[in-house]
Amino acid sequence: MAETIGNSAFELVGERGWRRGLGNLLRAGFGSWWKSNTWWIMSLMWTLIINGVLAGILWSEEDMDWEGAMALYSLFAGVFPPIAVVIMMQDAIVGEKESGTAAWVLSKPVSRSSFVISKLIANTVGMLITMALIPSVFAYLQLSLAKGSLLSPLNFMGGVLVICLNLLYYLTLTLMLGTLFSHRGPVIGIPLALAFGQQLIFGLLPVLSLVLPWTLIAPVSGVVELPIAASIMLGQEIYSVIPLISVAIQIVLFIIVALWRFEREEF
Repeated sequence: MAETIGNSAFELVGERGWRRGLGNLLRAGFGSWWKSNTWWIMSLMWTLIINGVLAGILWSEEDMDWEGAMALYSLFAGVFPPIAVVIMMQDAIVGEKESGTAAWVLSKPVSRSSFVISKLIANTVGMLITMALIPSVFAYLQLSLAKGSLLSPLNFMGGVLVICLNLLYYLTLTLMLGTLFSHRGPVIGIPLALAFGQQLIFGLLPVLSLVLPWTLIAPVSGVVELPIAASIMLGQEIYSVIPLISVAIQIVLFIIVALWRFEREEF
């Protein structure tokens, strides 16, 4: 998310080394989420989208297949929000490089690592809360009401955390691409192509279903019938723990590459 930061946003601080300026940048980043209309607009929009689609399925069938209901919830919550994540995050680095804001901010007592980390933390907190956690509360209530009894809150939250891991994958991937490229095209195109092209990839190389994040939130024909998030919500054994580990490792690598590359960026 591109942010225009004025002089009034900065305060004198005593941070040193890689943390120099991090506090100021985090205040500005969190302010763009929580001191504006962004947080409640995003929360309302994704609550209505995810729960609206879910309601249309839950209340239209007399005998609900609960495995299918959980699979559909994890699919809707895991496929559509990443599109918004990629669109919003494309400007987090590239937008500020193109506008000259990044060069201006870095002319202040701000380290490059603080610049990247502030984008990562502020947007991670804002996006996960508004796109995953708040909508999941209403989804839990709606699913429990449709079932006639409370679902296991621990199991349900475990599945929601898997959905959050999926969102974080696309967030960090887009952040990294913003440090590698100077134009928006590949920064937005590569993650979206990956998001929608994984099943085609699995058709060629099925082993990649253990590496890429698709099976966290969606089934794969001939590979896995129930996504990992849905399995956890239902209290069932997941088909493999490898995708969870693989995605977590890739997220860490994306962050490391982003920090490394931005340190070498020329402005």
